[in-house]
Amino acid sequence: MNIQAQSLQHATPPESFTSPPLTPPPTEEKATSSASRIIKQIIKEIGDRQQGRSSTDVPWAGYTLDPEGYQVLLDQLQSDDSLWGFLQDKLRYDYFPSANQFVLRMPTIVHERFIAQIVEEIQVQLKSVTGESAQFANKIGSYGSASITFPDQDYGKHDPDAQFHHSDAPYPGVVFEVSYAQKRKDLARLADDYILGSDSDIGVVIGLDIEYRGSKKATLSVWRPNVITNDVGEKELVAEQVVTNQVFRHSNGDPGKSGLQLRLRDFTTAALAEGRLRDPIDISAATLCTFLEHAEERASFIKRQSSVVSSAKPWTRKRRREATPPEGLRRMDEKRFRTDENKVEDQATKDDSSYKTGSTSGVESS
Repeated sequence: MNIQAQSLQHATPPESFTSPPLTPPPTEEKATSSASRIIKQIIKEIGDRQQGRSSTDVPWAGYTLDPEGYQVLLDQLQSDDSLWGFLQDKLRYDYFPSANQFVLRMPTIVHERFIAQIVEEIQVQLKSVTGESAQFANKIGSYGSASITFPDQDYGKHDPDAQFHHSDAPYPGVVFEVSYAQKRKDLARLADDYILGSDSDIGVVIGLDIEYRGSKKATLSVWRPNVITNDVGEKELVAEQVVTNQVFRHSNGDPGKSGLQLRLRDFTTAALAEGRLRDPIDISAATLCTFLEHAEERASFIKRQSSVVSSAKPWTRKRRREATPPEGLRRMDEKRFRTDENKVEDQATKDDSSYKTGSTSGVESS
């Protein structure tokens, strides 16, 4: 009896057979749950930005998201016309399938003003090209941050900081990316996607790194396409970094020795350039420094102004203009008005005719 009692004391409780021990969820479930959280986080951030607020002021905010999750994100955003329209019209974002990374861009004032001045300078130089190259230069324009996508989706989607596009070419010839701490590590990956994704039609990718903490140092890097032979004798297209962290502004603010050096033929494909178009499009280090200083001064001015208490205003309220119907509705209203007007005129004519007929009868009867 004692043996039986002891064996019962050590027996497995009945509920253990009906309630198996808890096990961690499968890896796939964990991944799905994680992706869902990230998708919700991204959508919330986009919504916050639409409302004029944001949980982050990071200019290059990255989120880990695989291609399947990225497609789910796009599907959910497209189901909301307001959010989707805001994302397409007002925000800039990138997706790197090779790194499972989604990025929301939020350029700073320094960033935007600096690149704007560079674009303006290049446009001036393009307009000054003369001779046989002038007609070619006239077909090159700034396409801003228009999205760049590729037939091979492995190279993702990107919204560059600036780009110059020849009207006869399928892709921009020159792409600019302004970099800072968070974005610096992704510059080479961006260059890969641009050059490889376009089959080398994007011939120059320029990275301008303007944020070195505690220093005025600023550098530029350049990537160009190159064809190499791999270990098994195959030809491979690569994005080769031909300029690496070239200093155009030293830590004390002085300009470096070399600036940005391009040729007119860089702005289109090799087939369109045909080996000609050697006209220089250069921006010296001193000019780049001036542009960056102006951008920094502008940002500093705006920051100071935002902290200044506004002076008293001579008004007590503000009134928006009265809402007016869309042009299409106005035209419809005008057409309807003319139709109604014609009806009134027709009716008046009939009434007048009836009156005249009646009057004549009366006169004759008399």
